[in-house]
Amino acid sequence: MTLGEMQTRVSERLAEGATGPVYYPAAEIIGALNEADRLFVLLTLGLERTTTWTVTAATTFFHMLSVFPDWIVPLRIRTATGAKVRPARLEDLTSLDPGWLSRPRAPLRYAALGADLVAIYPQPAAGATLTVTYARGPVTMVSAADVPETPAEYHPLYVDYGVNRLRQVEGGQEFQKSLPGLGSFMEGAGRYATYVRARNLGGRYDKVPFELELFDRSAMLGLRKDVVPARKAGG
Repeated sequence: MTLGEMQTRVSERLAEGATGPVYYPAAEIIGALNEADRLFVLLTLGLERTTTWTVTAATTFFHMLSVFPDWIVPLRIRTATGAKVRPARLEDLTSLDPGWLSRPRAPLRYAALGADLVAIYPQPAAGATLTVTYARGPVTMVSAADVPETPAEYHPLYVDYGVNRLRQVEGGQEFQKSLPGLGSFMEGAGRYATYVRARNLGGRYDKVPFELELFDRSAMLGLRKDVVPARKAGG
């Protein structure tokens, strides 16, 4: 589906199909659809890129978003000779080498922290060129002909998410009625994440998607049985 087609469907489901966007401007609908795209990719790690990374000499920590603006998480890092740079935790590196923060040599391990911080150990004294495969964010959709980079079978779920996102400002019953659409979006992301997980494990990547199948969505979708439902007016 194109951005224009998804925008039209969202507008129709918001009861503005005949007159066009009035209460829900086109810019807000497009923003919600791009938010759906980014969230879907974040939950599934479904987009990736392999490229070279020039590591600055004698440097330990790197903010990867300043190197690759679409960075999400590292999937695999290799040296110029093809040797694997293995993932580790900071405590692992400290236990392995108390002086790891300034140890000069060819890189052997890396640690990923937070949103984009990556530590390299050891630090190449003269710099190095690594081959990095990372999960990346999607390209922002702008024109009506733009198409999400994710598989086409999941594009209708963006419409479900978009309707729910725009109904949030209304609250009450209108928002509650849109929650099943959010549930469908999360279920679809879970299915695709399962596929990506198997693909990443088969490729011996260092990172796999979230365990969405273990995430309890009942509270988020108002389906918890241990919560007393709100009383209706006049009840």
